[in-house]
Amino acid sequence: MAGRGRTSLLNEGNWPQDLLLSILATLPAKSLLRFRCVSKHWRSLIINPGFIEQHLENQQRKEYPQLIFASGTTTDIVLESVAIVDVEVDDKEGAKTRKGFKRRSLNICHLPPDGYCMSNSCDGILCFFGETNLFVYNPGTREFRILQMGKKRSTRGPSYSSDCFGQRFPTHQLVGFGRDQITKECKIIRLFIPIEEQENHIHECEVFTLSSDAGASWRGLGVVAYFIRPAQQPVFVNGALHWILDVRHANPSEVIVSFDLHTEKFQAISHPSCCSEASDRHMALMGLLSLRSSLCLVQSEYRLRQNIWIMNQSNGVWEKLFAIDWGLMNYRTPLAFPIAELKDGSFFVSHFGENLQIYDPESQSFSEVLIQHERRVVSYAYSESLVPLYGEPLVY
Repeated sequence: MAGRGRTSLLNEGNWPQDLLLSILATLPAKSLLRFRCVSKHWRSLIINPGFIEQHLENQQRKEYPQLIFASGTTTDIVLESVAIVDVEVDDKEGAKTRKGFKRRSLNICHLPPDGYCMSNSCDGILCFFGETNLFVYNPGTREFRILQMGKKRSTRGPSYSSDCFGQRFPTHQLVGFGRDQITKECKIIRLFIPIEEQENHIHECEVFTLSSDAGASWRGLGVVAYFIRPAQQPVFVNGALHWILDVRHANPSEVIVSFDLHTEKFQAISHPSCCSEASDRHMALMGLLSLRSSLCLVQSEYRLRQNIWIMNQSNGVWEKLFAIDWGLMNYRTPLAFPIAELKDGSFFVSHFGENLQIYDPESQSFSEVLIQHERRVVSYAYSESLVPLYGEPLVY
């Protein structure tokens, strides 16, 4: 009777709705997945699109970012999540707490054989792609989907190249993942060079919208009017994916192109002044990333310094955020690049694609190595989410 009474109380909605929602929205996804089973009322609250967005916003406002490190093989993807937690330590003055790392690894095995690369992450969802398959995964809900590429194939044989961050990508196709900021739909964008256009390097574009529709398929958007640089990772910011254009692009005044996931249109956007005077060699050492929910560009002055530029989203004006002296990186490539900003103005930095350190722009110094990986990994700041993929749960 007591158990039925508690369930009845919840089902009747006797909790103040605003209070209940505000409490639930602060909880980790793992807890919310369990709480969906408490009652039909709680389930309806937790799967409501408005609540999903409120929960995501709370996760993105957390004091410390969570990090994801990813690497892959032909059939496996290895993920490591790192959260900053309080750790008790003993010293002469007694027990104290300091910040430490809570690390958790996941090996996703037995995927369809392919050479998987990490595309990008968006709102708690990770996207990997190979020659013929796509793997989309939400670590918070453990939901995943495996999709096949569109029927139109690219070049006869895959070739690969590395970007300025040391990440390896195929040269014949680009894949990006993001969310339509109006409809909140998740979309996958594929840019590929058809066999008949290999010599001209002309990309075509197709889009897949993740939905509950079992019959959903790729939609072709036709030829892309921009010559986009191959082998690079897109950056998703404010409802759009961004890429750097190739130095062979017809209009040299255009450097960065964006793709709006709502209008599904490409357009060139503003760029830092350093791009206008850069040589082809220096352009090859430039890459895009996201900090402070804004688009950033990494510009290397060879063997001198690495400049991080940030764009003001309201007016498109770029300014230099900070710089890293090449001497601090031991003149090694791939270069160090920031992953996420900490509350004191310092940054988590991926160094050589293997080490995690903190860089302080004010003192212009690196911390000791905080995490060291045996092989090169892709590093991301990550916010847990309940965003649905309309797939199935990963069992492990």
